[in-house]
Amino acid sequence: MIDLIQTGGLFWVTSRAAGTAALVLASLAVGFGLLASSRGNLGRKVAELRPVHEALSLATLAAALVHGLALLGDQYVGYSPAEIAVPFASSYQPFWTGLGVISFWGLAALGLSYYQRKRIGPARWRAMHRFTAAFWLLGLVHSLGMGTDRGAPWFLLMAGLTAAPALLLLLWRVLEPSTQPAAGRVPQP
Repeated sequence: MIDLIQTGGLFWVTSRAAGTAALVLASLAVGFGLLASSRGNLGRKVAELRPVHEALSLATLAAALVHGLALLGDQYVGYSPAEIAVPFASSYQPFWTGLGVISFWGLAALGLSYYQRKRIGPARWRAMHRFTAAFWLLGLVHSLGMGTDRGAPWFLLMAGLTAAPALLLLLWRVLEPSTQPAAGRVPQP
């Protein structure tokens, strides 16, 4: 254990665990949000559990923050604060790191905007919040392209089991026919 601490390995293990937790929590939060925003009885029933969605979202941000901050102590990659805060500024795998940084900032901004929705306006906030899925997808791509576990069977299985339901719900949401008439069209009786 002392050797693990002295070599910075504890930071690496902490970052891995927190990153994995962030991926699982984000997938659950996005899936829950997509279910809650769907039309019909199921969406209304799930929407009643909004505190669960909020807790998952905040836990995602906390895990992602620990993931990034723990990397500051990892002696192998040797990140500086700027490299974990500024997209594509990293000297180590800048593309994959940049996707993770963008994902974090986007999820943080959109997730925390919930507490300002009255100032933003409910309709504008809902329109902005739809981009959460895009930032979640960036985080998913980041986790599949970077890190020591990226190709490990256990990691791929875990990522697939947690992300697949949210991906299916997102696809369903995108392909779901709109109940509102297109602009300029008059609905037929």
